Amino acid sequence: MTVEFGKDREEPLILHCFADYGVESDALRCYGNVVRVGINARDTNESMAIKANAYQFPIADDVTFDLGVFHPVCKRWASLTSLSGDPEDHPNQIPQARELADKYCDHYIIENKPEAPLNDPVVLNGRMFGLPIAYERGFETSFHVQQPPRHNRFGTDGENVETSPYFFSERSRKWWGSVKGYRAARYPKEHLAKNSIPAPYIHHICRNWLQVYESGENADRPDYSDYDTKMNNRRRRTSNQSIYEYLDGSPEPDNTLDSFVEGEGDTPDPEAEDD
Repeated sequence: MTVEFGKDREEPLILHCFADYGVESDALRCYGNVVRVGINARDTNESMAIKANAYQFPIADDVTFDLGVFHPVCKRWASLTSLSGDPEDHPNQIPQARELADKYCDHYIIENKPEAPLNDPVVLNGRMFGLPIAYERGFETSFHVQQPPRHNRFGTDGENVETSPYFFSERSRKWWGSVKGYRAARYPKEHLAKNSIPAPYIHHICRNWLQVYESGENADRPDYSDYDTKMNNRRRRTSNQSIYEYLDGSPEPDNTLDSFVEGEGDTPDPEAEDD
């Protein structure tokens, strides 16, 4: 994977930190190039995986990410931790996440348990997105995130069909992949069920992040308000690749199929070159 670190990059640059499997990178990739840092970062998706300790950050000081997404260890605030041990035995990495976000990121998202010491977090759960899981998580962000309305338990006619990640073995890996919104074959079932943030949460928060650029709040930074248009053009170029080959090579830059898709020029004549 090639990532543009310069200020003139075409796509947003996203930092995904404390993320060994980096399931959420699948969703984040919809919004830009993703650089993922974890102690045991695995090559599981299209993000750039870097094995490193976040306390010894491997990124140059002059690199600025458009968005940082951080997953500090949550065991300190997990309800089961107090039953099996002392919560104080587990580190609080939230201050470290804030330091990294402040140094390297224009905007950031810090995810953890709602009970964790997050600053004014928005709290999301599966019921807000029609998912058959509760999976409540808190998100501290540097930008405003709309709080979705809360809904009753998932099900019909009083039937409760919600499943807890604690009982992940009751469902198949494909079921968990479907509910969380990721390709199940890439990740272990237990990690999908217990540790991955549902993709609808990520998309909801990232839509609010993109609105920062649409509102003009980041005037001194790259403008991604037309990001959707650029990506649509890129997808058209990819889908038209087979047509280029049929035309015996890609057209010249001033006579591309993209220009005709956008309504510029006349329809190219495949037989014109034979005249």
